[in-house]
Amino acid sequence: MKRCFIIYIIAYCMALSACAHRPAEKGKTFDGIAAAPTLAAHTAVFEKGVEKVADNVYVAIGFGLANSIMIEGDDGVIIVDTMESCEAASEVLSEFRKICTKPVKAIIYTHNHVDHIFGAQVFAQDADIDIYAHETTPYYVGRLLSKMRTVIDMRSMRMFGRYLGEDALVNCGIGPFLHFDSRSRLGYLPPTITFSDTLAAEVAGIEFELVHAPGETDDQIFVWLPAQRVLLCGDNFYWTFPNLYTIRGTPYRSLQQWYRSIDLMRDRKARYLVPSHSRPVLGQERIETVLRDYRDAIQYVHDQAIRSINRGMTPDELAEHIKLPPHLAGAPYLQPFYGKVSWSVRSVFAGNLGWFDGDSAMIEPLGRTEHARLMARLAGGQEALLAHARKALEKGEYQAALQLTTYLAQLDPDSSGMKDIRVRALVALGQQEENPNARHYYLTEALEIRDNFIAMADARPEPAQVHKFPLEGYFELLAVNLNPVASADIDKRVGMKFPDAGQAYIIHVRRGVAEIRRTDTAAFDQGDFDIKVTADSRKWKEMLAKIRNPLTTLAGFEYEQGNTILFAAFLSMFEQAGPKLPYEPFTGDD
Repeated sequence: MKRCFIIYIIAYCMALSACAHRPAEKGKTFDGIAAAPTLAAHTAVFEKGVEKVADNVYVAIGFGLANSIMIEGDDGVIIVDTMESCEAASEVLSEFRKICTKPVKAIIYTHNHVDHIFGAQVFAQDADIDIYAHETTPYYVGRLLSKMRTVIDMRSMRMFGRYLGEDALVNCGIGPFLHFDSRSRLGYLPPTITFSDTLAAEVAGIEFELVHAPGETDDQIFVWLPAQRVLLCGDNFYWTFPNLYTIRGTPYRSLQQWYRSIDLMRDRKARYLVPSHSRPVLGQERIETVLRDYRDAIQYVHDQAIRSINRGMTPDELAEHIKLPPHLAGAPYLQPFYGKVSWSVRSVFAGNLGWFDGDSAMIEPLGRTEHARLMARLAGGQEALLAHARKALEKGEYQAALQLTTYLAQLDPDSSGMKDIRVRALVALGQQEENPNARHYYLTEALEIRDNFIAMADARPEPAQVHKFPLEGYFELLAVNLNPVASADIDKRVGMKFPDAGQAYIIHVRRGVAEIRRTDTAAFDQGDFDIKVTADSRKWKEMLAKIRNPLTTLAGFEYEQGNTILFAAFLSMFEQAGPKLPYEPFTGDD
């Protein structure tokens, strides 16, 4: 019996930590890597330091991906946005303290992105202070531990160049770098004061207004200081073309909401515009010009995409044909150092019509492997297709070479010739790409192939941070990791009660589906289950977050029905499957 228990626990641990490739260290690079001159010049935007904007407003730039802003009041300060880690926040706070030693009286989150919230604990300094945010921000923060976490973590690490050396990582487009690694501490604090549309308040003698302004995120707000006419715009403006779609993956970002939110900002007629990325813009006339052009660019992309969609254009055709007009394309604050028009119009199509591009050939297209076989047959065989890819590379047709290796990988993912061509094509594309998101993605995938690893977020959350996320998120994550093969013939009900949280859940695994429902404790007590468990919610969260040993955790729970062995066996069906590289074929579930 003991041996059986150990087997189940090992299987469960392996399911939680499965990964097809070994981890990698940061700082990997390529010999003699080059960068687009325009991207290299853009680095000057992030010159490191604290800039005084108005009499009592200071912005820290260049300490990480985002800015942090300090507003000095009579007997304290307000911090707007708190960086992406405690380490980044500590460096910023040290610089702010050289200007002002007054205590932090309040924190404002402009939105839920990690580079704006994970340094809050450092600024709060264990004080009981108010934290302001939109009413939906806690929900969006909770999604950080969501069903899409694994793939978005992976794509984010590629996009931000987390594993690239300094010579390969020129800048991140909206900041110099992501101040986040395996040693990083996360210091998120939940909001204490939230609002729906607008909120007027006063802290330390500072009068301010918070305005809901959905754009880059649905919970985005801007901060208005009427006395000084300072507008802190969050991520609805920064000195580059906006990420109307991000290649790390995101729900649809409404372009209409975004440019209408900028119009709300324009109505304030600010003298000082302080974004949460890049540098401030000064002067009412200059701010109006910049914001007007910015919103016009967003509306142009939206309107022309919809117009062209109604003409029958596919996403590929939209990306090829829609360009900004010259007066906008030439603006220094609309260069493609973060978002791109081609990505944005594809997103407009998908956000309004979904995946089907309208071509009958795409209703039931060939699978990736079948498509690859067709390409090989047309080329005269697999070796001939490889020769075509090599010839395209030699001719400098890097995109063609890259796409041909995608077909080759479906046929032989271990081919050294295919991998060599793909790595060289990725590096070449990365070197000439002025958009850092795309550059980092190309170069990181090249490293992943060359050095055999997957770029994953490797920072481990501390227990205090894990407990700030709701139980519902952990159960949602559990449900989407059910192995359909392992559970194909299973029909079992498990009841879990968490007295410390006052919550109970029913997990019903039913032939490939995990139906998970929250229930009340009375229904739990009266329910009939195959396994009935009373557990500590904190230990459960820590186990699923991989910072607590499953062996000791499961053994410490109380079992009214079933036992530790049966529960471990049940949980072994929930695999957090290891990711694969984009070009690799999917081999199916075991």
